[in-house]
Amino acid sequence: MELPAGCGKFSREALELAAIARSDRSVPVDERLAPHLVICRRCSEAVERFAADNAFLGEFAKVSARSDRSASGRSVAERGAAAGPADGSAAAGGGDLIPGYRLGDEIHRGGQGAVFKAEQLATRRACAVKMLLGGRFASATQRVRFEREVEVVAALRHPSIVTLYESGISRHGEPWFAMELVDGERLDEHVRRLGLGARAVAALLQRVADAIAYAHRRGVIHRDLKPGNILVDRDGVPRVLDFGLARAERPDEQTNPGSGTTLAGEFLGTFAYAAPEQLAGDPAAIDSRCDLYALGVVFYECLTGKRPFDGAKSIGELVIQKTMRTPERPSALAPGIDRDFDVIALRLLASDPSQRYETADALAEDLARSLDGRPILAREDSLTYVVRRNLRRHWIATTAGVVVLATIVVSGIALAVLYANAESARERAEHQLDAVLAALEQSNPETGRGTSDMRATEFIGYVEASLEEALADDPADLARLLRTMGLIHLGFEKIDQAAAPIERSYALYKEAFARGEIDALRMADAAYALARLRFIQPAGEAKAADYPASEAAYREAIALRESVTGRDDLVTVDLIRQLSIVIRRQKRLEEARGMLDEALLRASRLPATRQREEFDAAALSARGFITAELGDHEQALAEFIAANAAISRVVEPNDFRVGISLRNIAREKLSLGRAESARADAERSVEILRERKGADAPATRAAEALLDEIKSALAKGGREVESAGEVESAGAAGSAGAR
Repeated sequence: MELPAGCGKFSREALELAAIARSDRSVPVDERLAPHLVICRRCSEAVERFAADNAFLGEFAKVSARSDRSASGRSVAERGAAAGPADGSAAAGGGDLIPGYRLGDEIHRGGQGAVFKAEQLATRRACAVKMLLGGRFASATQRVRFEREVEVVAALRHPSIVTLYESGISRHGEPWFAMELVDGERLDEHVRRLGLGARAVAALLQRVADAIAYAHRRGVIHRDLKPGNILVDRDGVPRVLDFGLARAERPDEQTNPGSGTTLAGEFLGTFAYAAPEQLAGDPAAIDSRCDLYALGVVFYECLTGKRPFDGAKSIGELVIQKTMRTPERPSALAPGIDRDFDVIALRLLASDPSQRYETADALAEDLARSLDGRPILAREDSLTYVVRRNLRRHWIATTAGVVVLATIVVSGIALAVLYANAESARERAEHQLDAVLAALEQSNPETGRGTSDMRATEFIGYVEASLEEALADDPADLARLLRTMGLIHLGFEKIDQAAAPIERSYALYKEAFARGEIDALRMADAAYALARLRFIQPAGEAKAADYPASEAAYREAIALRESVTGRDDLVTVDLIRQLSIVIRRQKRLEEARGMLDEALLRASRLPATRQREEFDAAALSARGFITAELGDHEQALAEFIAANAAISRVVEPNDFRVGISLRNIAREKLSLGRAESARADAERSVEILRERKGADAPATRAAEALLDEIKSALAKGGREVESAGEVESAGAAGSAGAR
């Protein structure tokens, strides 16, 4: 058992860090140690002794390095060394120090180890080799932590976590491990260099949160998350590394000093990114929510360019501010940041752990919701948010008795859209709110044109007309509201009413985009709405959907999104899936299948989230249609059944996507002569679609027609009959993220 250094109140490692900090101010030191050293002679002598040892080793390293250079002109990567990595020389590398590897220059030095570029000789693969700081002179605690990192990283397999290849002991007895070499840059430097906006930062953080959620589910807490430990590779994928301070989230290791990882009174990590409970030095208080706090600091810093509490003049002041104060909203420091990101960042930075997100999965979900334009779960239950959530449950309203509900629906959506612009000046927001209220007043039966038998879609039409006048001097905001209203009409499958607001919205967006008043993502939203409209809008003498126009609009939306988010973005990938449907409708089956395969390949590189599952279900359904058109109905049925199982795992049993999925299954069963089995699926499909879409919706009528054909087939003895024509949505049905 290792004897304690000093009086025993502070660990040996804490004293060693204090000694190292004399020459390296970046080394974190427990702030309680400084006053203790003034009154404790034993601890002060221990620090002096460690400092003297370090000085000796440093001088020894210099002499050794000079001797090596004079003896031969070989490079660091070609020679061995007598001293370990703690010497401060990359000579610890060497061609034969680690069998099978050739070490190069040092690329990173953290609290526990030094990392070198290396080459695995057998495979000629570039990699990184991490060696323990201190080498043979490292303490037992440092060795235990290093070995723990090997165990942790070896057990984690995730696209956003570095992969460990191999580990061992060098010829000089120094522990090491080889891992994937990430060719990239620090997260904060990547954001700053590219000038990334808030949405792009949130998309990166969502991937990081997904990786941390994966680690947490396996009981691993990182404990030192910061931009320097998150590298963004050349493909734009963030990669988490340096699990040197990670530990298992198990009760037996949280409070047991014998575990050799964390002792009471110790602080390990980086102060600026540490949660308040971490600074207390109580191992029992450390859980996965410390990582969430650190992600909050990272998110805040990348959004604003500043850390929260950046004005603290000392570590003591920083501790007080972290414990007692709430940081400024990010949008107050960097105008243009969405209110949702304010809420997410401040939830992560709550000083009370119980007020943060419960899990990294919940954080990833809220980031995905915000990026998809859905209400986040962290926001307080304001009237606007309650209305939006009720809208998702009560989508259809068609009789006189639900005009009040329609009022709530439209006002809720309009207010939600306007409140999303809260980064603008207060006067501007108030003007927008007045415009919406004036529009609603026009539908009041006592003061406007409303009547007792007015249908919901008529009500929406009145609101649209009033908004055209009220927001005539704010074309960008008018365009946003018109697009929202048009998509509501599409939700009701009222194509004629949807056309004017969506087309008008697209034209206004186009003009604003040309003037530089909106970004590419908002322009992509407008193109997407137009693509959905053209997909189902009867046009021309044949009164058929305008598929070429829909295809052009989808391609425009995809190109705009890729210019901002890159290729591996779930919303963009889902737009490609939808485009494949448009291509298939034009009978270009092989092109459609290739496009769908491309979307599936891109999606396979993305984290496994609920939105990803929704996409997978929609992609399976799209593949089923292609397979059916190619004549393989047995395989098509299998793919539709798989799609139904996938979507049923992530949505409510009466979700309209389940209804459409069951209709697809029933149609294929009928094609295969299995009318009896098809009947139950068709009946449930009709039931769901009547509830969710309404009795007059094309999707509902198609399901009813299919049910009639099935009944007819059964009446004729189950003989096969031609099935009802498909009615498939290229938009929201099964969409993982299209808005």
